[in-house]
Amino acid sequence: MNARERIMMGAMDLFARDGIRSVTMDAIATELGVSKRSIYENFKDKTELLREGIIAGGEVHGKTLNEIVNNSPNVIDALYRIGKENHQVMQKINPRFFSDLKKHYPEILALVTRDYTAKSRKFMLKLFRQGAEEGVFEKNINMDIVASVWMQLVDLAQNTQENDVISDSWSVKEWHFHLFMPYLRGISTDKGRKLIDQYLESFEGVLKNK
Repeated sequence: MNARERIMMGAMDLFARDGIRSVTMDAIATELGVSKRSIYENFKDKTELLREGIIAGGEVHGKTLNEIVNNSPNVIDALYRIGKENHQVMQKINPRFFSDLKKHYPEILALVTRDYTAKSRKFMLKLFRQGAEEGVFEKNINMDIVASVWMQLVDLAQNTQENDVISDSWSVKEWHFHLFMPYLRGISTDKGRKLIDQYLESFEGVLKNK
């Protein structure tokens, strides 16, 4: 890891932990044990540092998801592992990060949202088509529509707290489980539903660990 990458990843860790607005360039320099001059030699300003950090983080996350798919015995297993990975990533991010991004850096939010949506839809379309080939999902379903609906569910899941959709009696894990599971079962074949049932105990175990 070179100096630019170290600064970028270290800054993103701070943004995720404390929110974006509260993290100054001085704080980044102190935390990483580098001079502010070193930071400005690599990044024009905090905005560029944030934008490049988010893009790089997205690329790393994308590679992780591809590795999960490549090492999973079937699509249902891959979806379970992907859900678990995404949940773990989100658990590490302070909600202030997203509110700061939306309020103070709308141009970056628009850029990364557009890029994320396009790449995620392409990724999920490939995964659903793979599932149809495996006999896990119904082959007579339009997978372009399936992938589009899935992305709408993802968008709903990411905006539930902000829009006060989640009841105080539900956990985020529980909400996500019941949001995605009925749709997944609905597009599955008998083979797919049997595989889902094999993972239900694990899913339910995750729900209990609130």
